[in-house]
Amino acid sequence: MQKSEIRNPKTEDSLQKTEIKNYRMRISKLTIFIALFIVISAAFMRQLMDFTKLYTGEKGFIILIGLLSLIAGLSFLIWTLKAKPGLIRILGVAIVLTIGLLFAWQIKIVAERIHILEYGVLGWFVSRDLIAKNRGVKKFKGIIYASLFAAVAGVIDEAFQAVLPYRYWDLRDILFNSLGGIWGISLYLVGIK
Repeated sequence: MQKSEIRNPKTEDSLQKTEIKNYRMRISKLTIFIALFIVISAAFMRQLMDFTKLYTGEKGFIILIGLLSLIAGLSFLIWTLKAKPGLIRILGVAIVLTIGLLFAWQIKIVAERIHILEYGVLGWFVSRDLIAKNRGVKKFKGIIYASLFAAVAGVIDEAFQAVLPYRYWDLRDILFNSLGGIWGISLYLVGIK
């Protein structure tokens, strides 16, 4: 055995501790893109919804939103299954996913349903960025930062809507945005090992 192949457990342990200390919480470009898209889409999403309703009707539009929700839900389940989890984890993801989708579906205004769904996706992606490599206190900080990121994105979204002539500021939407973010974070936490 050559000298370079000999392992020193103390050195490896010290390197791992240094890596953990030096690990910075970073938000990916994809997550920032999703957050920016959500905010910017406030300028045209209402028109897109009206255009879609014109050709599909109100019921057709609701069915379309339901299908998109189902696709998103199945994507979360597939992501969970790729990690080869146990039955408890699969059931946990299915339960959290179902609770969020049922909550969103109970909301009468379709646009507010969409708030829950889009911020759920944002919450999941920001969790992936801030929680994935952390344990203990850093994991807790990642959860707090992910929640704050989703909430701040929701406030920015509503502030942007306040300056648009055909949109308005609504505290209820901020609540739905935050709940959607927390739902996405919960899906991530239940789905990870």
